Amino acid sequence: MQLNTKRKSGSILAAQAYIRLKLLTGLWLGDLLRITMSDIQEDGLHVTPRKTESTTGKTIIYAWSDELRGAVALAKSVRPREISPYLFCTLKGECYFKENGRAGGWESLWRNFMARVFAETQVTERFTEHDLRAKCASDADSLAHAQQLLGHADSKVTQRVYRRKAEIVQPLR
Repeated sequence: MQLNTKRKSGSILAAQAYIRLKLLTGLWLGDLLRITMSDIQEDGLHVTPRKTESTTGKTIIYAWSDELRGAVALAKSVRPREISPYLFCTLKGECYFKENGRAGGWESLWRNFMARVFAETQVTERFTEHDLRAKCASDADSLAHAQQLLGHADSKVTQRVYRRKAEIVQPLR
């Protein structure tokens, strides 16, 4: 019973760490939840997106910044099982993301987190995983940078779906 209490109090911080990592990297839910401790390397955070795993197998290395280090450190500090290979893990130390593509335990954690956000903060508008990914792409300095962050082969998808902020354009004169 004591484990549950620990996780309940840590689940808010886990969700916050997850959001921080999501806004910095733009990774998909499954890719973020499958990050292992061995993916955290000296030169940065190594991630092979699930979409490219069976085709190109291309790995993206997110170079360390102070913000990325802080987000990873927060995620590591609230893990319920230090022996788990996963950065985000269940009480049993297992990966939230299952082979069938579901993440039921994480979805419950997220639902409870969002309920608390609406009850205890000034946030009034719901946001989704996709919205967080789009915010990452929209906040990137350029379309090319957004495309790299999201791991897209074609910038058209990045532009059409994820770059939601208005472009600032200088007039000719």
